[in-house]
Amino acid sequence: MPYYFTEGEGNNVAVVLIGMVDIIAGIIIFFSRSWHLSSNSVVAFLTFFYFCLGVWSLATNMIRKNFFDWRGVVDIMSAVCLLLIFYGSVYGIFGVLGIIIVIKGILGIFLMTTKEYP
Repeated sequence: MPYYFTEGEGNNVAVVLIGMVDIIAGIIIFFSRSWHLSSNSVVAFLTFFYFCLGVWSLATNMIRKNFFDWRGVVDIMSAVCLLLIFYGSVYGIFGVLGIIIVIKGILGIFLMTTKEYP
């Protein structure tokens, strides 16, 4: 028997999936100094994904006059880190940024799965 999403529940699944991708990308960025990931197609896809996600997040929050969108800024920083990793340039600050991205993913999953519905 197939499962049908209730109204608004499909958006929750998308947010949880994006949170899981955040965690995976944060782990990749954190371990980029020890793993050889230059010219990797997964890193290239994640770079494109995070650039689009960050631009979309920043643009929609600017339209709503919310100028304190830290998640969009973190997505753009993720895209820049992944782009540098793709081209073989890895820096020590990537460990800290990887931890921030993992925390963002865990926070996104936690806030979406603990939301109460009336």
